[in-house]
Amino acid sequence: PGIYNYCHHRCEQCPFTGRCFSFRQEQQEARDHPERSLEDHMEANFTRAAALMKAWCEQHGIDLGAVEDMPEADESDRTTESGDEEKAHAEALQQMARRYSSEAYHIVEPLSSLSRFHAWVPAVAAAIDTIGWYSGLIPAKIGRALHGAANDGQFVDDDPVQNDWNGSAKVARLAIAESIAAWRTLFEAGDTPVDASIRETADLLAQIDRDLAARFPLAMEFVRPGFDEPEVAAGALTRLAPFEPRRRTVRRRIQLWGWRLRRRVLGRLGGSH
Repeated sequence: PGIYNYCHHRCEQCPFTGRCFSFRQEQQEARDHPERSLEDHMEANFTRAAALMKAWCEQHGIDLGAVEDMPEADESDRTTESGDEEKAHAEALQQMARRYSSEAYHIVEPLSSLSRFHAWVPAVAAAIDTIGWYSGLIPAKIGRALHGAANDGQFVDDDPVQNDWNGSAKVARLAIAESIAAWRTLFEAGDTPVDASIRETADLLAQIDRDLAARFPLAMEFVRPGFDEPEVAAGALTRLAPFEPRRRTVRRRIQLWGWRLRRRVLGRLGGSH
């Protein structure tokens, strides 16, 4: 459950397609409606997601209509000096991710198109494919992580590690690591000069990764369903839900308690400005 929320969506390389609900649904949709366009498939997915959400709310006695009608708090009522600074950092990180996405796409797209007329060596072809694929996924996952972190505290049961924004940030950082390795392959294959402008795009990605690490210091501890569970990967049944806390050492529990306390203190100090 939930494995498709923290993967890289490269189904042809994934060992979990036989146990992935999202993959099964996509395959079924393609068989049942081969005439549908990508937009039609996306609309059908949104409709199905809305129906599932409504059914879940009804099962748990939640009035979805009342929730949708609740007025949102005025941004000016919630904003503090520290909140403004954090929001500015988040926006800067998102802008860098979008800039990288655009630059990377415009670099590798011509190389990918050239593949029809030129046979790249396998390592270079794989690098081009990796950079192109992740150029769109990285800003999407970063945006999801930042949005989730901005709403941190709305749900008192949120675990400090096993939560959606850490999971999204981890997926982004893993994609960045693969992309940086792919850039290195291209630079080595093309004997790219150290001062070439193309290297600035890879340097930008490295900066994004450093900012993500600072913004989400616990992200890499997030346990992705299946992918980070060797026993599940080997065929065992899932024992824990995606956001259920994992077993931690006493030392780690103390560290997380201190982390939570620090966030609360900073939040109160910010609110006193």
